Amino acid sequence: MEYQNPRCPNNLDIISTLPQNIIEEILSLMPIQYAMRTSVLSKKWQYCWRSMPKLVFTNDMVAMSSNHLSRQLNKYKLVNAIFHVLLLHNGPTILEFDCSVVHLHMESEFAQIISYLARENTVKQLFIFSDKRSFKLPVSFFALQGLEVVHLENCTLEPPLTFNRFSSLTSMTFDNVEVSTQMLQRFLSKCPQLVNLHFCLSAAGMPRKLPASLVHLKNLFLDVCMAEKNEISAVLCMIMSSPLLEKIDFLMWDNEKLPVQQTPTNFLDPGNYSDLKLDHLEALQIENYSNLRLEMEFVKLIMDKSPVLKKVRLKHRLILSVNEELEILSHFRRHHLVLLEEVNF
Repeated sequence: MEYQNPRCPNNLDIISTLPQNIIEEILSLMPIQYAMRTSVLSKKWQYCWRSMPKLVFTNDMVAMSSNHLSRQLNKYKLVNAIFHVLLLHNGPTILEFDCSVVHLHMESEFAQIISYLARENTVKQLFIFSDKRSFKLPVSFFALQGLEVVHLENCTLEPPLTFNRFSSLTSMTFDNVEVSTQMLQRFLSKCPQLVNLHFCLSAAGMPRKLPASLVHLKNLFLDVCMAEKNEISAVLCMIMSSPLLEKIDFLMWDNEKLPVQQTPTNFLDPGNYSDLKLDHLEALQIENYSNLRLEMEFVKLIMDKSPVLKKVRLKHRLILSVNEELEILSHFRRHHLVLLEEVNF
């Protein structure tokens, strides 16, 4: 005896009876080029892809070639596809727009794409990966007032004087983004809701504290060179401006290649930072740690100012023996009065 689903009449297939929210969830899990092909499944599915909340374009969508003419052709096809999707998109919001495409040099096209997105102003999450750091973000980028998450790689940030604020931005990642100290301070002061911040810090001349504190920031991830006094000062500026930090991650870079600058022996003396309070910090992690004096003094300073610190993880750039690890660990435990749950490499 053949079973028949009483909820599905004979003249309908199961795919056609799926609720709209289930269809959208299925489409969101598919690469966009395959999602568009579902329009042939049934009349109900014909235009569903047009309201997809996540639009992701990657290198997988084009065949990469070392031939210049082929690359230009692939670039033309991809740009055509992006604007085709954007022009036909009729969803209320774009939860995520991701253009993680490299080696096609789409800088001028990125400017047009961002300008189009700003016109609709429905984007919540934006991911743009450029090939050239000289790519200057268009003024229209700063009109994306609904942004909640932004991830930028290889570009230049220069907010216009008319830039008001990103009042909804909670997570920001800047990778190899060129920005002056003055512009960085101004931009951060316009992002009052930041919770997560990740960027490569190479700003000299930062003040002791930012003009406006980042009162919601909980997670701070910085790429930094601890051989540079200016960068240490910039790091401390960011930390002192974030009173509710719960987790700090640092990735050290080029420490072993640069000569360590001469700094006063008391440069990182905890007594000089009586206004530094990390009352909520629970975790500290440093990758590519190299045991420089300034690094050690910095870690001790953070630990001394963190009464509820529970975990410290130092990932040394070298493979250490057990005795070497124990020596470093004992050094930090001697200088920290709070009993940590975890201190390791």
